This record gives sequence, C-alpha cells and structure tokens, in this order.
Amino acid sequence: AGFAARTGYKQNSEDRRSLLTMPNRRKPVSDDEDEDVEVIDAGDMQEAELDLNNELRRLMDPEYAEKFVASLDPVIQGRVRALQGMQASINEIRDKYMEEHKAIEKKYEALYEPYFAKRLQIISGQREPTDEEVSKGQGEDFKEAEDANQKDSGESGISEFWLLAMNNHDGVSEIIEERDEECLKSLTNITAKCFDDPDKGFTIEFHFAENEFFTNTLLTKTYHLVDEDEIVLDKAEGCEIDWKPGKNLTVIMKKKKQRAKGGKQTRTVTKEEPCESFFNFFKPPQIPEDMDDDDDDEDMGATLEELVEQDYEIGCMIKDQIVPKAVCWYTGEAASHDDDDDDMFQHHDDDDDDSDSDADPRPKGGKKGGKKAGEEGGAQQQPECKQQ
Repeated sequence: AGFAARTGYKQNSEDRRSLLTMPNRRKPVSDDEDEDVEVIDAGDMQEAELDLNNELRRLMDPEYAEKFVASLDPVIQGRVRALQGMQASINEIRDKYMEEHKAIEKKYEALYEPYFAKRLQIISGQREPTDEEVSKGQGEDFKEAEDANQKDSGESGISEFWLLAMNNHDGVSEIIEERDEECLKSLTNITAKCFDDPDKGFTIEFHFAENEFFTNTLLTKTYHLVDEDEIVLDKAEGCEIDWKPGKNLTVIMKKKKQRAKGGKQTRTVTKEEPCESFFNFFKPPQIPEDMDDDDDDEDMGATLEELVEQDYEIGCMIKDQIVPKAVCWYTGEAASHDDDDDDMFQHHDDDDDDSDSDADPRPKGGKKGGKKAGEEGGAQQQPECKQQ
C-alpha cells in the first residue's frame, strides 16, 4: 500500500471551521461537455452545506456523545450504557495487550541483534562466513548456475552493499542522486534503534568509512512520537554533516553575471544553490507553528506537510524494510516481490479501513495538524520496531 493509503490529516478545530467557507459548487456544464456530469441545484447545495455544518458541530462538541445517549428512549439508554461498560472492559484488555506486546518486541529485538552483528562482520570483511552459514543460505535444493562466476576477485567483504540495497528499493532510491553514489559507497552499516518505549520514537544510524566528502563516521535521523489520544509524529531531527571543502553534495555551484549599478561593466560571481541529494534526508523539513491562514501560508503549509509525509515515509522504509531484509534488497529478491506484497497489504488495508488504528502514528504538522502513518508496502505497523 502506498503512503497515501495509510496517511491522513488530523484536523483541528480551525481546520474544521475553514471547511464552512469552502465553496460547494460545480462548474456549469457546457453543451460540448459530457452529459453524464451531475448538476447540483441550489437546494441540494444548501442541504449539503447544512449537513456539513451539523456534522462539524458534532465533531467540535466534546459532550455530543453524552447528549446523544441522553436523548434516547430510557430503555435504549440502559442498553447503550451496558455496551459502554463492555467497551471499557475491552479497552482495558487492549491496553494490557499493548503493554505485553512491547515486552515481546524487546525480547525479540535482543534475538535479532547477534545476526545483525554477524551480517556486519561479513559485509565489512571482518570475517568470512562459515560453511554452515553458506549452506543455510543456499538451501536444500540449491543447484549452482551453469554460468556462475568462478573467478575470485580477492575483494574483502561485500563492497557497495548498502548502496545497492537502497538503489533496489523503489521508494528509497528516489532520493538517491547519481552524484550521491560515490559517497554512499563508503556506507558500511545501517541500524535502526527504538527508544526504550517504542511509542516514543526511533533513531536510524548510518555508519560511514573514511571518505573524501565529509569527516563524520556516523549520521543519524531521529523521529520523535507523542501520544495525543493516538500516536503522532511530533518532529524529526537530523544531524550536521561536516562537509569537506567543495564536497557538499546538497549544493551546486552556479556562475552568474552581475551588472554594476549605473554602468555597463559586468562581473561573474559564483553562488551556492541547494540541489536534490540523499543527504538532504539529514535536514528534515519543519512546519512552523506560527503559520497564518492566508492563501500563501496555506499553500506553503500544504507543501511542507507533504514533505514531512515523504520524509517520514522514507524513514519507515529504511527502518522496517531495508534494515531487517538488507540482503534481500541487495540481491533484488525483495524488489521482485514488491508488487505482490503491495497488493496483499493493499487488500488488508481496505479490509481494515473501519478498524481501530491505535498503533498507527500520525505525523503531526504545525498549525494545520498532522498525518497518519501505518503500514507501508509490507512494512510493520508504526511505531513497532523490529530491529536494533
């Protein structure tokens, strides 16, 4: 399922009030347009606006549910109260389940860790795999391909492992530019670590060998979650990259001619301009808290919210897909099954459209609220964290 299928805006009261002023009109139908286009008359429009206003008032009234129950027949009230009591018991069981679920996550995170450590050793060339490890990877029915490479290059470890794994992922590869690849060849490991309470957030760590572009050996991206009746994304934090002179991949140098005031002489100046790069991932977009309601700020807010969505989506892809199944993305095995997985999870999402989404975090925007995030093309539901 795409990110749009698992995201939505969490509107606040200002968002809902703004809907009252939205025009509810259709463009007049001309003779040469499709005759099947429905024309809504003024009466229907007024009725629709009245229904919308009533619905908005209901959403904005915190005592609406209690008033509704009180308006029912006394016998029906008793039945509804009984159901409400049952729901309270269900909620208590749900809360207990969530607490035990977190404990199980922590238990299995500890079991994953040794394998991630062994994976790093082999990728980095710290050791060679044992015959038993190779045999298990080949499987019982393994037959060597006739055209299999028999030449030993003498290479240590597996070079460009993480670059190829990310490039084979349709979502993550979209933010990797060709000019980034030389630097990403020095990427030696990616890890994802949840906070002690997974509902509070997670950090993705990118480990680098010495390279010609920056002095950092570790770049981090942290997503902070908060509980506001549901898990929401509060903010994302990147890190400073200590670029070496002239090696900043997030900017390009452009030469421009400038004309002196009141004269005909010109001079050529060189200016830095931002450009697309994977390393912009470490400088996440932020939505200002003091945005106004005018059209320009509203358009800017929508653009920033979309960028926040995209940034959070990439973070979840790396944490939930790239890190736990790195070798599957490196070989292309995961990519070849990606469409099938999407179809499967899309069907699952459709079935669950009306279900509770207590475990789905919503990226929280600035003044305009935030967006919901759940599953992504086979990713685990947020804020679950399955790896260390």
